[in-house]
Amino acid sequence: MKRSGVLALAMTCLLLIPAMTMAGAAKTTITIWYPGGDITAGVGDFTDKALWAEFEARNNVNVEPVALDYDTMQQKIFAAAAGKNIGDILFVDDSFVPAFLKEGLLEPLADAKARAWLNAVSSEIKLRSDYGKGRVWGYAQYGGDTYALTWNKDHFREAGLDPEKPPTTWEAFREYAKKLTKRDAQGNITRVGYAIRHVGVAEGIVDKHYWALYGAGARLIVPPDVLRGGKSMFNNEGGKAALQLVLDMLDVDKSTSLNFPDPRAALLKGLASMQYSELVSIKARQPKEAPDLKWGFAAPPVRKSGDTPVTLFGGWVFVVPKDAEHTALAWKALEWLNSPEKDYELSKKAGATPRYKVNWEKEPFKSDPYSQTMRRLYTGAVVLPNNLGLNGVMEALGGAIQKVWHHEATVDAALAEAERMANKAIADAAAAK
Repeated sequence: MKRSGVLALAMTCLLLIPAMTMAGAAKTTITIWYPGGDITAGVGDFTDKALWAEFEARNNVNVEPVALDYDTMQQKIFAAAAGKNIGDILFVDDSFVPAFLKEGLLEPLADAKARAWLNAVSSEIKLRSDYGKGRVWGYAQYGGDTYALTWNKDHFREAGLDPEKPPTTWEAFREYAKKLTKRDAQGNITRVGYAIRHVGVAEGIVDKHYWALYGAGARLIVPPDVLRGGKSMFNNEGGKAALQLVLDMLDVDKSTSLNFPDPRAALLKGLASMQYSELVSIKARQPKEAPDLKWGFAAPPVRKSGDTPVTLFGGWVFVVPKDAEHTALAWKALEWLNSPEKDYELSKKAGATPRYKVNWEKEPFKSDPYSQTMRRLYTGAVVLPNNLGLNGVMEALGGAIQKVWHHEATVDAALAEAERMANKAIADAAAAK
């Protein structure tokens, strides 16, 4: 063989070695733990292999989704962390994050990447992402969970109400709910005017009554943007009024009930005319579960005319445990999944709002009616406090709400007890190393 031929063969072999090595190397598996079921409807299907195919091919990895039950997810994550057997990526409710920070469970974004994220995303995503002084602990999911009042337009017409005009004050809200409630011949409620969340995880109960609590002047923690310290401020006139509102609807108006399913399910099944929850969930579930449902959404009612509507803006967040087996690959996967390009692609596919400012200037988001209505809602949104004691505060207040609505305690007694528990949780978290 000529010398030139030998050199060409050698070069070919050298070029093939990396490809052969990659093909022959065992793939690394990274796991993403997420809440299963329909609770994350609207934010993508992590079991869809097409979602991860490009990243897996580029990096010779497998991304393995692991579904957990939402109600026990937080406890399972703590147990897994203690056992050093935790997922590489956690997709969690952002109300979980302070409790994880209290235990030193998470790894933050590198400072440069945190700055880049905060500079690139829209104001509401920045509000959710910044835990003080530019520290970011994860990537907020596109769409977000913007809570709003949603209603069945056909029920409104049936009750003689304008289907395009929801109640805007508490007084009107109670009147609407009474008109919309239906009963059978024995007087049993067969359809509630307003569905409430009154059982389950405390965070979920507080989240779905946030509009009334914050709209009346109650606050979970003040100031809201300190990791350590502060105090609760919901055992006040506003907090009492917010709990009494629903109690009166239960006992006086009889326009809601403790015998109905989760508010979202009640709306979709035609068992409720109004409810307050995450819009992304209704938008994702309605075409499949209630294709004939005509529904509207708007800011929740205010206590009195002239007040500013308040709605919770929360959602899901991708975080990386510091004791995960593959932290570098986990961050690499998240940076790929949460890039501007994937944000545009996945938000468009899901019909959700984007996170990056640059994507808001592109179609369909720039002119889509749903996206633009959501953007207006974002201007009045508030987020959960960034405090290490938040988990304890939510447990205390969520428990108080349940006791009041289930007639196990008076409003005054329940909130007084909850305030003591909440302030202890804040103090204990502040003192923890």
